[in-house]
Amino acid sequence: MAVRVLGIHCSPQAAYLTVIEDGAVLSGLRERLLPPAGLETGEGLLECIREVRRVLGQTGVDRVALLLTEANSSPSTERTVLETLIRVAAAEEGTPVELVARPTVRSRLGLPKSGSLGSHVARAAGPKSGHHWNEGRGLAAMAAKAVTS
Repeated sequence: MAVRVLGIHCSPQAAYLTVIEDGAVLSGLRERLLPPAGLETGEGLLECIREVRRVLGQTGVDRVALLLTEANSSPSTERTVLETLIRVAAAEEGTPVELVARPTVRSRLGLPKSGSLGSHVARAAGPKSGHHWNEGRGLAAMAAKAVTS
C-alpha cells in the first residue's frame, strides 16, 4: 500500500505544500496555502484551520511532514502561528505530523552538510513540479521524502 505524505514548508507569508506518494511528487493538488487576512483574530485563526483540514481531506494523506526552520535562526511569529495552526488542524483530522529538522532531512536523503538545504533541492526533491517550487515546495518535497525514507 502506497504511503501518501504532505510535505509542508512554512514562511511568514505562506505554507508551501507538496504531496509525495511512492517517492514521486503528485501534481494537480493544492500547492500553497495563504493565511487569511486577519489571522490575528479568532475568525482568521478558525478559517486557517478549516482550510488546512480541507487540504488534508482533499489530498488523502496518511501523514504530514512539517519542515522546521534552520537551527541557528528563530522563526517569525507569523511562521510559528501558521505551523501551529497546521498542527492543530492535522490533530483534528487525526493525521499524524512529523516535525522534521533540517539535519534529519540531510541525513535521511544522504545530502552533504555543506550549503543551505535549499541548494540541494534539485538533487533531492526531483524535477521541478508545478508552481512555487523555488519558494518552498521543493523544500516541502524534501521533508516528505525524508519521512518516507
